[in-house]
Amino acid sequence: MKPAIQSVAEQVYNRLLDEIVKGARPAGDKLSEEHVCASLGVSRTPAREALMRLHRDGLVERFPRRGCFVKSQDAAEIAELFECRAWLECLALEQGFDDIPDEALGGLERALKPGAALTRAASLKADDRLHALIIEACPNRHLREVAGQMLLRTYPFRFWRTHSGAPVGAVSRERLAIVRAIRRGDRAAASRLLREHILRGREMILKNAARRAAAGGGGA
Repeated sequence: MKPAIQSVAEQVYNRLLDEIVKGARPAGDKLSEEHVCASLGVSRTPAREALMRLHRDGLVERFPRRGCFVKSQDAAEIAELFECRAWLECLALEQGFDDIPDEALGGLERALKPGAALTRAASLKADDRLHALIIEACPNRHLREVAGQMLLRTYPFRFWRTHSGAPVGAVSRERLAIVRAIRRGDRAAASRLLREHILRGREMILKNAARRAAAGGGGA
């Protein structure tokens, strides 16, 4: 099967998403259609469509007569966002638990096992795959959609957690424990570990935001 060809709007969306996630476009950064067109060499229509999609995903704010800006989130909003994601993803895990493909989980277990030479990029990729497997296995399409959106909205913070200097081994052990609980059929342990993993990331992010605010560096 040939890979699907991305539309220009989708290419622009993915490019802007990648820049937001990696901090190249920080919170508060203005994203005008004109700037997107000039910087990416595209026409206004795909630029507008990409910005509208980022707005729907909760990553960009739109203000009348001011334009679009990368969304800023205070500590309370970050805490609520991760709490919501934890509840939704654990519910998705509960509903699709028996349908998560064991072969894919086995590949993740091998990648995350102690002694595996995981770079920060590879660790984040494994995290992406784990959460995608959990959400994709959920039979309720509406829950899949909302859980996927929450995952996307937390992506910039997840990227920071992995690349901020936090030990890769410690975070990878959290992911490995979730994978192993699912593989052995321990639904309760898998759900508990997943929730703890998501909320532990939240606490690290909130502590960093508080340090930055105390140092005069602004919020998250």
